[in-house]
Amino acid sequence: MKGRQLRSRSQKRSAMMKEVRIPLIRSLIQSGVGCLICPLLEDESISTNCAGIQGLHERRKRSAGGSLINPLNLIPACNWSNGFIEDNPKLIRDLFGQVLVVREGDEDWEQLGSRNDR
Repeated sequence: MKGRQLRSRSQKRSAMMKEVRIPLIRSLIQSGVGCLICPLLEDESISTNCAGIQGLHERRKRSAGGSLINPLNLIPACNWSNGFIEDNPKLIRDLFGQVLVVREGDEDWEQLGSRNDR
């Protein structure tokens, strides 16, 4: 079975990533901001393997129309903590409610959508 070729990123998305998202991550790293999720998990006695900020966790996933640039949707995170949240969404919702994971119908749903990026 042949695999399908991935669609290339649109010019609009490429420009947004280059002009907004990547500089945001770089500025957070350079300013010394650390992963903000692992300390929350550790407060709940969850052992972590934090490597410091490596990217951004999106409270409303981009696959659900979440913003890639809205600071309210983005939390500095290490890859480990972001993966832990994605692998354990029910546990995270039980512990933290909408703080880390926003679903349709939640209070912040509309505010964190990419439609507000314009």
